[in-house]
Amino acid sequence: MTDEKVFDNENYIQEQLRRIDDLDERRFAKQLLIESLGEAVAWSEKKYVALEQRIQSELELPWGHFHVFMTVIEQKDYDPISTFWFPVREEDVKKQQAETFETVYLAAEEKVCKAFLEMGTLTGVCEATGETVSFKIRPSERYWQSMDRLYRLFISNHVPWQTVHMGHMERFFDLIPETEEGQAAGTDWVIQDDVWNMYVRRGMMLLWNIRQSAVHSREYRVPCIDEVFYEHVFYLPQEEETEDGYLVDAVEDILSIRYEQNRIVLKTKAETLEDIKVYRLGQGEPEQSAGYRFPVLSNQRKDSLSARYSHRMGNFIQTPAELKRKVEEMADGYRISLTGYEILDRAEEAFLEGDMNSFTGVRLFTDDQRKILLLRFQAYEREREDYLYESQVRYILSQLQMEFLEYKCMGILEGENQDGR
Repeated sequence: MTDEKVFDNENYIQEQLRRIDDLDERRFAKQLLIESLGEAVAWSEKKYVALEQRIQSELELPWGHFHVFMTVIEQKDYDPISTFWFPVREEDVKKQQAETFETVYLAAEEKVCKAFLEMGTLTGVCEATGETVSFKIRPSERYWQSMDRLYRLFISNHVPWQTVHMGHMERFFDLIPETEEGQAAGTDWVIQDDVWNMYVRRGMMLLWNIRQSAVHSREYRVPCIDEVFYEHVFYLPQEEETEDGYLVDAVEDILSIRYEQNRIVLKTKAETLEDIKVYRLGQGEPEQSAGYRFPVLSNQRKDSLSARYSHRMGNFIQTPAELKRKVEEMADGYRISLTGYEILDRAEEAFLEGDMNSFTGVRLFTDDQRKILLLRFQAYEREREDYLYESQVRYILSQLQMEFLEYKCMGILEGENQDGR
């Protein structure tokens, strides 16, 4: 919303009272203006603020409580008492049997990650014996499984799906040793190629703001004309923040979900619900702990009254100005702006694609003959160690693709850094 200049009524009245020379008249005017008129002004301002808050609440976005934050840390730096950050995979923090593969994180730009995956095999040297070991490279399947489960939770809870920023998750790869089947992957090895040794980070884990909560339900029979429905009430802990979102994982089909203060009400046809899991999506400012130094990626948008009103009315005027505003909303902490766009018949290899929703199911356009909507982005103050700018552009393109179905949204990141690179 546009910031308004607040007029200081009391200070203005005090300045005008100094112009009255007669002290009795000044005393009377002060009592009349400050004590009487001042109360009326304060009451009016209070009502104005309440009206503004009411309008904001009526235009509240349906996904406003379901933003997903992600970051990566070294496993040794994980803070188990954090109330905001939780592991995407519990096995990352639990002591289990040795895995038959090792998961690594690649702190590199898009083209380097692509080249790493296309290489197919990574070579290392065993420190104890000096023997050469080879590892097959594949995307980390377990993290993709967690993302697929999250998408299905959104759909089953009737919450509009917003593209989750997967810039960190896409950089996790599984290294499978090319040895005898079932043999565990040892840790006493080093990468043979010094180039890949610069990018590969071992012992890393992926965190997000989603925590599983243990709750118990109560069933209430609800009368209906031709069927019997049941409402299952889940009471939430009193200390939880009211702006946090909740997703319920239930075996039975959920007919509707109603969120109330400190509780969730589910309507189903089942008399009892078993094996219920409730996931809390913590909102607010991410916590900082020792070792939490990697960038935080999220699908949180810059809030504005115009964006809320446009979504409520359903009138999306697709103009260059509107498109630029949407890009600014999703840029988050990255200084990225839209400089132009054009319609093309075919794509080029250098174009970035909005493909962060590719796991959601079969594509609508199986024989895709759509034209290319090429968006040109400009990055400002890009730092050398920040390798996530292109991922941020791909996230923006992925979200825009859900609105511009008549085109295939692609983009290109232009411009130089401050140091001239």
